[in-house]
Amino acid sequence: MKKFFSRLLLLILLCSMVYGAYYVYVNTEILRIQNIEYNLNENIDLYEIQRYSKVELGTSFFLVKPREVETNLMTHPYIESVNVQKKFPHTLKLEIVYREHYFNIVYSDIILSLDDSLHVLKVLDEPLDGYTVEGFAFDSFSTGQTIKVQKKYLLENIVLLIQLLKTSHIEEIPVITYEHDGILLRFGELKVRFGNGTEIESKFNDFINIYEALKSEDIITGTIDVSSEGLPVYRPFGE
Repeated sequence: MKKFFSRLLLLILLCSMVYGAYYVYVNTEILRIQNIEYNLNENIDLYEIQRYSKVELGTSFFLVKPREVETNLMTHPYIESVNVQKKFPHTLKLEIVYREHYFNIVYSDIILSLDDSLHVLKVLDEPLDGYTVEGFAFDSFSTGQTIKVQKKYLLENIVLLIQLLKTSHIEEIPVITYEHDGILLRFGELKVRFGNGTEIESKFNDFINIYEALKSEDIITGTIDVSSEGLPVYRPFGE
């Protein structure tokens, strides 16, 4: 009989301990997320971090699974990659690599912000400062995904061209237009034709040489044509 009561008492004690542990685990603030640390970015606030990660302040520390949080956060258009760590007893630490706006693309009445790997970051009301590509048709788009176009290599060549412009000493930002199956830059009244953008670095160097010669003579009109395989051409009266 004594053994029975001893075992019953032990069982009650164990149940009490389990219940107490469960109560602390589920119903108290002791082991709940109270702080989310992350490197700040103007395009993401704490509300969006919680919404995309599906981890809110107050979530049980033990219910947070870092792999799931990473997968969830990667659906945000501006997040390229993220490392998630839990810091006992109540902190979630995020190390985020953000995508950055690289250029605008405008077609019809739609304006999109793209990064340098052609991910759509945002639908815009007005183009952001910097480079804008006009007239390049796209089939479809979804924020956070690569833009769907028929001639992706051409858009990739435009990205390379923007990279070359950014690293050059040219201060003026041209309008970049896609027309007649070719890439066209407009510096005011001066046009530059790059064709489909193949061998873009060589063609860019040819353009720079002519551009600098014209600037030295205060010539700001006409057309520089580096689109062909042959020698570059300058036409003072346009086409």
